[in-house]
Amino acid sequence: MNGRYIFFKGVIDTLDLYTDEFVKIYTQHQDECLVLDAGCMDEEIVRLKAFLLEPVTAVISFNNIGMQLAFSEGVNVWDQYGVPFYNILMDHPFHYKEMLEQAPQQAVLLCMDENHAAYVRRFFPNIKRTEFFPHAGIEAAADGDFAYLPLAERKIDVLYAGGLSRYAAEGLIPDLGKIVDFDAFVLVKNALERLIQEPDYTTEFVIEQCLKDLNFTFDNQKLGEIVAKLRFVDAFAVSFYREQMVRMLVESGVTVTVFGTGWNRCEWEHPNLVYGGEIPPYQILELMQQSRIVLNTMTWFKRGAHDRIFNGMLAGAAVVSDTSAYLEECFTSGRELQMFSLKDMRGLVDSVRDLLTDPKRAQNMADCGYQAARDKHRWINRLRDIHLL
Repeated sequence: MNGRYIFFKGVIDTLDLYTDEFVKIYTQHQDECLVLDAGCMDEEIVRLKAFLLEPVTAVISFNNIGMQLAFSEGVNVWDQYGVPFYNILMDHPFHYKEMLEQAPQQAVLLCMDENHAAYVRRFFPNIKRTEFFPHAGIEAAADGDFAYLPLAERKIDVLYAGGLSRYAAEGLIPDLGKIVDFDAFVLVKNALERLIQEPDYTTEFVIEQCLKDLNFTFDNQKLGEIVAKLRFVDAFAVSFYREQMVRMLVESGVTVTVFGTGWNRCEWEHPNLVYGGEIPPYQILELMQQSRIVLNTMTWFKRGAHDRIFNGMLAGAAVVSDTSAYLEECFTSGRELQMFSLKDMRGLVDSVRDLLTDPKRAQNMADCGYQAARDKHRWINRLRDIHLL
């Protein structure tokens, strides 16, 4: 029996890219898909009501989009119709505290990092089902089968597609002076220093440890409130390492082409830094096909991955990424991709330069990475893993 699925689009371009891929997969599987424009739900309600006249297999959405829909006040539509709502969180759950506390009974939370899933189980007991659902990649080819360019014929040496989050994080900083339970200025300073010094730790772990250092212990409800309020330190740590990584590479003589917000606001410049501005996510996939090396840093995912890794592999590029427990379970550094530690940025520079000066090794790694991602790390694999396909 074929399934019937509901999706949402129209909020964030990157999420629309994932949604388009999911719809393509389900359509090829002969399933029926309803794609709603989340930007004008008042007009879409009629289509939704008509679709709900027959049983719906599931809603598959990203970052809570559509999760709180109701036809009548106080009655969540997914609970009303008994439709499982698969909510894929692309970011840490501490960014969505209020939304997750109000999740419908039908919600199934899918987290991109195993630590995120553990966080949900600890701080959001109202959510009955939470699973690890790692990132996957998209192959930017219409038929999913193309002869990608050899690395020697590509025009971009190193591509990094990711913004500097510290500028966006400035808008997340609360009035620390109004926090009366503890000295928030001291805690933030200590937490940032510890994250930079010990990048293997999660942000929530560091904040809790810094509170204990100040002789404060809180229950899960209060601690969850504090972590959510101070989550901006996570973005500052991510941004610090992204900027350091790129700066060390360009200062060592490597040309790095970057896309994303913030790079034009850096306090430093270098002729080896090529800033391409902000472009649609699908164009990034195409540019990866023109890149010898696709560079990745995690958004502080310590037991997960990032789609830059798998997108780069599926583009036939040599991928270089900071490591995680999940990546180490899936791959061997130097075979399918090159991993490095944030504690050893010099090792990153050496690895990138070695790959650029040893095209045979780089091509072999790119070929192995492509095959590994094609076999096990596309979105169709993830959907099968959780029995949604």
